[in-house]
Amino acid sequence: MKREERHQAKRNDFATLLDEVAQFAGRNVRQVALVGAAVLVLVLGVVGVKSWLRSRDATGARLLAEMIDTYNAPITASIEDLQAAQTGIPTFTSAAERSRKVIDLAAPILEAGAGAARAGALLYRGMAQSDLGLYDEAEASLGEVMSRDAKSLYGSMARLRLARLKESRQKSEEALTLYQAILDDDRGLLPREEGLLGVARCQEALGRKDEAQALYRRLVSEYPDSEYLMEARRHLSDQS
Repeated sequence: MKREERHQAKRNDFATLLDEVAQFAGRNVRQVALVGAAVLVLVLGVVGVKSWLRSRDATGARLLAEMIDTYNAPITASIEDLQAAQTGIPTFTSAAERSRKVIDLAAPILEAGAGAARAGALLYRGMAQSDLGLYDEAEASLGEVMSRDAKSLYGSMARLRLARLKESRQKSEEALTLYQAILDDDRGLLPREEGLLGVARCQEALGRKDEAQALYRRLVSEYPDSEYLMEARRHLSDQS
């Protein structure tokens, strides 16, 4: 068959296919319309969901920023403090009032579901709960950050806060495990010497004096410019 004849045959096949499609559509107008409507609803639904997710994330980011500002807001216990406060920055008369406000701000973010701001809201809620002495609740909040977002900055900060909290509650073995994870993390999100010092303190609390001294000496040797240097030297001096 010549090339021109093959092309003509293909055109005829395509025309036949179009004709069959047109005939099917003519015989099944209602079904075709329903399918088209379903596809349109699906497309609009996907667009709507994406729009809703963007709106939710934007709202969550705004509320999280407000949470962070609130957590770091000054305490104005006197007229002088209030006069010295910056305009537009929230102020509180007590640390407890401030912490309760942080917890309140976390609620709408967490109720919205697993948005981008969720880990941050859990972190700052856990920190506020700890400040209020709600230690079990704080451990739960911080632990959830770690389980959901362990590799992020929020996850690393939650690990450090949880380690300090457990250490303060004399849960030295659990705290040691968390501090060790900070020490082993080479991504630079947190100072590794923070983990080293925490491991040393926990070893000391567990009665492992030799291991603790070796770790304090390691910090002094490997991190001579660290802000934790003086604490390590103090522990070495106390044990000598």
